[in-house]
Amino acid sequence: MSDFPKLFIPGPTHVSDDILQSLSTPQIGHRTPEISDLIDYLTKGIQEILYTNNDVYLVSHAATGLWEMGTKNSVKKGVLHAVNGAFSSKWALSSELSGFYTERIDFNWGNGIDVKELDKYLSTGKFDVFAMVHNETSTGAMSDLNAISDLLKEKYPDIIWLVDAVSSMAGVKIEVDSLGIDFLLSSTQKAWGLPAGFSICSVSKRLIEVSSKIDNKGYFLDLHTYRKYYLKSQTPTTPSIPHMFGLKKMIEKIKFEGLENRWKRHIEMAKYTREWAFAHNQSLFTDKNALSYTLTCIDNVQNWDINKINDILLSKGLRMDRGYGKFKGKAFRIPHMGNIYMDDLKEYLKVFNEVLCQI
Repeated sequence: MSDFPKLFIPGPTHVSDDILQSLSTPQIGHRTPEISDLIDYLTKGIQEILYTNNDVYLVSHAATGLWEMGTKNSVKKGVLHAVNGAFSSKWALSSELSGFYTERIDFNWGNGIDVKELDKYLSTGKFDVFAMVHNETSTGAMSDLNAISDLLKEKYPDIIWLVDAVSSMAGVKIEVDSLGIDFLLSSTQKAWGLPAGFSICSVSKRLIEVSSKIDNKGYFLDLHTYRKYYLKSQTPTTPSIPHMFGLKKMIEKIKFEGLENRWKRHIEMAKYTREWAFAHNQSLFTDKNALSYTLTCIDNVQNWDINKINDILLSKGLRMDRGYGKFKGKAFRIPHMGNIYMDDLKEYLKVFNEVLCQI
């Protein structure tokens, strides 16, 4: 057995051997034709995966920094944050600490965003930016982007729309251009199936124009700093080149699998996991109208000894999730994204079943 357990946690997720090998590709210079060729391949591949013609910026730090990139380049009047879990709450805190006029529209953890409630807040006219998390990793709640898009297009076309897709990008079909998302961000350690420490964002021309009229954005998170180098197929600072080679390999794998097949696989794995939970008389923590395709959050109504299950699974070379924050042990999550395929999921749940027979 490997000294390192196979990860069945919602992030970082399992990194397959072929991806690990790609990370050891020899370094290339970050101001060379070779890096520009690599960046061209990556940005075009990501644009295809996101169904967009927007700029795509490659960022060598955690996606948490992209929260502030989004707001620093868009908020002039005020930002409304939809909060329905840990990460959407932290993004709202980021805006508050940055000094922006910020309001929160709170939903129960496990619920998606209620468009009618969103409409009420936006109708006040106090906000020029709306920020949300598409897929709350803490609860497995995925909000309906289509419904939100319809509302914004019909009634609030001037609102800048910022979306955190950290645990959905590359695992869920997100048609950026048709939805009208101005800023879509993600990191690589979830559905992309890469190590942490690298991020991606899609940026609309409208947001770039808004950003040009905002002062005091600093240098590092100014969209125009990135755009200057994007137009040269480079990055502003020396990037994490191993991540780029890993991302290239991942895009090749996605193309080989086929986009529609990839979206379908994640939906099928989500359904399989839910059925497994119901077969054990467990419930779902997440509202039935907001179920994620990339992870399932299970309400531990059977009071399983999660710590004991975790210990036994670890002894078998598998790392489980025991729940997030205050729900640890009460609600646990099963990820099914990225480099986890149906056979991996079935094997994990088979071993999980064996462990249940031992406790």
